[in-house]
Amino acid sequence: MKRLFKRIAAVATCVTAMMGAASTYIFFKAFGRETPADRDKKEKKIPESSKKYQPAIKARKAWLLKQPCEDIYIKSYDGLRLYGRLLPPEGESPSAAESRPVTESPAAAESQPAGESPSEGEIRPTASKAPTIILGIHGYRSDGIGDFAVLAPFYHNQGDYLCLPDDRAHGKSDGSYIGFGYHDHFDCIAWCKYLVKRFGENCNIYLHGISMGSATVLSCCDDPQLPPQVRGIIADCGYSSGWEQIGHVLSTTCHMPSFPMLYMYNAICRIVGGFNLKDIRPIDCVAHSRVPVLFIHGDADNYVPTTMVYKLYNACKAKKELLVVHGAGHAMSYMTDSKAYEKSVTGFIAKTE
Repeated sequence: MKRLFKRIAAVATCVTAMMGAASTYIFFKAFGRETPADRDKKEKKIPESSKKYQPAIKARKAWLLKQPCEDIYIKSYDGLRLYGRLLPPEGESPSAAESRPVTESPAAAESQPAGESPSEGEIRPTASKAPTIILGIHGYRSDGIGDFAVLAPFYHNQGDYLCLPDDRAHGKSDGSYIGFGYHDHFDCIAWCKYLVKRFGENCNIYLHGISMGSATVLSCCDDPQLPPQVRGIIADCGYSSGWEQIGHVLSTTCHMPSFPMLYMYNAICRIVGGFNLKDIRPIDCVAHSRVPVLFIHGDADNYVPTTMVYKLYNACKAKKELLVVHGAGHAMSYMTDSKAYEKSVTGFIAKTE
């Protein structure tokens, strides 16, 4: 009997070690900074349903890259240098300035990176119309251009400024590990404070997030540090819970059991990534949202289940609207039905500005 127990204990130890090793491997592959090889593989894995949109997406990326965007930088709360692009409205220069001074707030000043002057390229809005800035927060393994190139011409022609940061561990921003919306929500608020300082206290800011970016902006909606200049949130295909989303991916993509893999994976997230998946709960944040929310999701989204947007919408106690785009896969709602998307966004902004 003792020999049997020893064998069982040895097998259990071996299985636990294998699962721990698998969890660690998955974490570094999933949340470690992307390599050129990873990007090449991603290009080859475009879903069949999205391939028909690729020519239009590439054309809009090429258009955006030709625009006179300004490179901007802030420092994160934990010392990372974060990069963003600022695209002005049609007919305006990124460094356009008017004679009227910008009113600065103490909260906005906190987000100014050390060693960078707030007056350089400072945009000073005209007295006739307060500027509207769309802060676009991209999704997992993308960047500002990657997710928002398709929307850039729309906002550009609407007369809005478009600020497109690269999340930590993405694009030109510092960082070794993806924050999955936890660290990123602090970064998003820092970008908001930067924009208030840059454009003045009478500006209007809208947070537009896609996928992980959607979870990020929703995680900001109840934060007391969110500047009052944020008038609303546009949340496109975001998950309601980090814990549930990773569990869904483990079972559907990795074909691994949620238990005990999810618990072991979360332990690696806490030790290496510095966040707990259980703390990423946009569904709790929307219940106390300080701003209106427009929820958008595709009904053919297999990556972030469409059921999640209904959970978020029903939990939200602020003013809210919902657009579910028929036939749209993950992050493909705009390309699938751009007219409905634009109508919902323009109507939402008009009601909340």
